[in-house]
Order: sequence, then structure tokens, then C-alpha cells
Amino acid sequence: MVDRRQSLEAVPVMNQGVRFEDEQDTGRVVITVRQQRGNGFLARFQPPFIERTVRLDELGSFVFKRIDNQRSTLRIIEDFAGRYRVNRREATLSTVEILKSLVKRGIISIAIK
Repeated sequence: MVDRRQSLEAVPVMNQGVRFEDEQDTGRVVITVRQQRGNGFLARFQPPFIERTVRLDELGSFVFKRIDNQRSTLRIIEDFAGRYRVNRREATLSTVEILKSLVKRGIISIAIK
């Protein structure tokens, strides 16, 4: 079981097959996730690779741009609190929700030290 301290020291890392670009006019991030198809019976009828596109909002883009495979979750939370001038609790809740969403979509993984 991972405790709170360990989860805050964990480092979000980009998964393989993830490409991203900044939209020039909005500064938001557009992510393309390339995943290999499954092994089930119905997977035979799908292409070998499936690509999904995810367009992040301003907050999601800010958090995503901080993921460099070295910066801890705590550091990202501190950056978020400073940028949006919110208290530590609000920054933690928002950042953790964004990171959870990115994990669910297969964009990042969390490396626990």
C-alpha cells in the first residue's frame, strides 16, 4: 500500500506511444495516444494500432507540461499553486485529479520511489 508521502514523492512519467503538441492559438495541449490492439477474439477485426486524440483544457495542459519524467507530484502541485494562486489543498486536489485522468487514459504512469 502506498502512503500519502510516497504518492507525493512519486514521479509521473510519459508512456510510450504518446505524442503531443501545443495548439499555437490557445496554448493547450493535444495528445495522441497510440496503443496496440488487444488479444481477444474481436481484436482481430481491429487495426494493429489504435490512435486516440485527447485535447486538454488549460489546467490539464499546465500539469501535463510539467511532466518531464523527473519532477515529483509534489513539485507539480507547488507549481500549480503558484501559477493559479490557490491554497495547497485546492492545488493538491486539482493536480491529483488531472494526473489520475491521464493515467486512466494511458497517457502517463506513476513511478513510485
